[in-house]
Amino acid sequence: MGYPYQVTIFRAEQLQKLRNVKIHSPSIIQIITGSKRLYWKESTLDLSHSSLLLCEACESLSFENLPQKGRFLSRMFSFHCLPSDAMLELSLDVGKDSLFPTLDADKAIQDTLNALFSFDQQSMSKETQTFWIMGLYQQLAERGFLHILFASANSTFSQKLSRYLAHTPGEEHTLEMAAEHFSMSRATMIRKLKQEGTQYREVLAEVRLNHALYLMQNGHYNVTMLAQLCGYQSEGRFSQRFKGKFGLTPSDYMKTVSVN
Repeated sequence: MGYPYQVTIFRAEQLQKLRNVKIHSPSIIQIITGSKRLYWKESTLDLSHSSLLLCEACESLSFENLPQKGRFLSRMFSFHCLPSDAMLELSLDVGKDSLFPTLDADKAIQDTLNALFSFDQQSMSKETQTFWIMGLYQQLAERGFLHILFASANSTFSQKLSRYLAHTPGEEHTLEMAAEHFSMSRATMIRKLKQEGTQYREVLAEVRLNHALYLMQNGHYNVTMLAQLCGYQSEGRFSQRFKGKFGLTPSDYMKTVSVN
């Protein structure tokens, strides 16, 4: 990833149910309009614009996005830089033994997130962006929540692989090509992923299907074209994988995004 953070917009014009949505980097989800019903462990959490959802890397989320007055809108801030050890220690010291990964955001944290959203990242140095992110991390540490976002501070190999594949999710990406990128043999990559309980094809499918959600959120509504952009030769295979992963077909998901 080129920038120290990334913001992705998600919207819905109708009730939108998704399951098994994989979060690849530590992320904060901020509800702007509507609400999100999160199915988390044995609980159901209803999140509004006053709540932030803190997602550690490799979290899988199942939820419903609920429009209010015709619209649901959220921002997902994904972070690609780590906080200092001192910040994590402060967070643990202040630490809330929270049962849920949610935070009632005060005005200061909301203001920082709104500032990060408003920045033109292309015209701002990565160093300046990182200073702003460290400010947000400090705010979260002072509230005792930063360690929830970075529960596993060290990236797993599958996370690194996901970030690499996410640069160009629609390209061929054979296992051999990926192994070469990481300067390892095919067998070593297979073994590393197996140690983390996954396989290369599963990681690639996760990245491609998440990319499909992003494309549909940004106006790509042709299933044949979507399949190609996500590296699938067969529209049927793509739709089958999408439904198996998220619980609804690409066409059904599109209906929730667009009123047209």
